[in-house]
Amino acid sequence: MNIFRNNGVNKNARIYLDYAASTPVDPRVVSAMEPYWSDVYGNAGSHHHEGRKAKEAITKARKTCAELLGAQASSVIFTGSGTESNNIAIFGTLGHLLEEGRALSKMHIITTPIEHPSVLDCFKNLETKGVAVTFLDVNEDGIVNLRELKRALSENTVLVSIMYVNNEIGTIEPIEEIGKIIRKFKGKNTYPYFHTDASQAGLFIPINVQKLSVDLLTLDAQKMYGPKGVGLLYKKDGVLLQQVIVGGNQEFSLRPSTENIPLIVGFAKAFELALEERKGERARLIEVRDYAIEKIKKEIKGVVLNGPSGEMRAVNNVNISIPEIDGEYATITLSENGIAVGTRSACIGETGGPSYVIEAIGKKDLATNSLRLTFGCATTKSDIDTLVGRLKKITKHFEK
Repeated sequence: MNIFRNNGVNKNARIYLDYAASTPVDPRVVSAMEPYWSDVYGNAGSHHHEGRKAKEAITKARKTCAELLGAQASSVIFTGSGTESNNIAIFGTLGHLLEEGRALSKMHIITTPIEHPSVLDCFKNLETKGVAVTFLDVNEDGIVNLRELKRALSENTVLVSIMYVNNEIGTIEPIEEIGKIIRKFKGKNTYPYFHTDASQAGLFIPINVQKLSVDLLTLDAQKMYGPKGVGLLYKKDGVLLQQVIVGGNQEFSLRPSTENIPLIVGFAKAFELALEERKGERARLIEVRDYAIEKIKKEIKGVVLNGPSGEMRAVNNVNISIPEIDGEYATITLSENGIAVGTRSACIGETGGPSYVIEAIGKKDLATNSLRLTFGCATTKSDIDTLVGRLKKITKHFEK
């Protein structure tokens, strides 16, 4: 699949290196969605023929996603985005406990300082309301301190949320090991729940919820060559969440709203394709990633690689800082020259400022100089050559 360019024939086409922000929709996903815009258009809550056909599409998509996760269909909740899934998991957990009579001041939750804003901002919000929050330290590679996690767990701990793959520096957290630590700690008790935002993991890392020992897990279709506007929340059987959004009983009463059938069908198809093509695409992108790291280190003066190397780094991620060069300036300049790259999380928007992820891994002096390069279906080594050539021109300009 090559969506941005015609296999490199068009030399004037743009080079897209920001797949962590969003991926193009696979044409096969578009094809799967097409009938559900105008042919099968009924409301899945209706009891007539058109409604039943829509309901069948959701049921099939839910079953597909559940099988790919190693879960039961009743554990799959379709949402409007990865952000919404994270909010439902976090606020839903504490909201249920509050309904049961537990005071917020008697709740303790654990996360890291390098989470996606849709997790981090939830925790900060709850902290202002009296919830005790522990932000676990991460090392210079962004890997969570497991000893600190063990020390932080207490009888008041109700939720631990740690992302699977960091969206900025590509760190793959030891989620399976974390899951075992939490499972051992709680024994036969219900809490703490363990949640992971796996939005950046869906394309390249096997996700089996049983093996990971997670209670809640988030995925986002737009990170997997699926459509924007649809996410997924896995909720383990027996996990109790408060209804965060009210106004209906769709999606097991956890995501009220008329179901968006085309997007749900598209999510399932994108997830299915991701697993089918994972092995080959992983191998290809590892070559591209390692080639990029080697070439950038060799040819860009003073460049610093942010995040881990080898197996602990996402196969499609390279994050660098070039001292003395503002990351946003470099991003704009590269875009004007036909190359799209990122700096921080796209969800931060235009607020500016340094990367809190780079600061958290002990590189505060480089937090405004970072560039996030994330690769995907159309990325080639030739693209990397072009990128490096244009980065060299930027750095030479600042050397004068």
